[in-house]
Amino acid sequence: MKSMIKALIATALMTGTAMAATSERPATKAEIEKIAVGHTVSGAMRYMPNGRYTYKGGNPGTYKILQGQVCVTFDNGGKRCDRIVTGDGKSFTLINARGERYPFK
Repeated sequence: MKSMIKALIATALMTGTAMAATSERPATKAEIEKIAVGHTVSGAMRYMPNGRYTYKGGNPGTYKILQGQVCVTFDNGGKRCDRIVTGDGKSFTLINARGERYPFK
């Protein structure tokens, strides 16, 4: 069992796949909407009620909230989806494609 866990972690590190802690679950769409829509999250990401998005006032685009993730399509053509997880339904963490973890509040 330990070797299986080590192999999964090694694979995640090599591929850049983010793994949530075993005590974490994907945030629900409603939980993410409550935090994000109409607010600036973590002092940088603005999710406007009309579906528009900005990061620190720049990098404009549109966003879509799904179960356990927020996807942004930037006006310049780029796209990004971040996973949102929680362990207690009160504090939330954003996990980007590189596996970097940030508070989502």
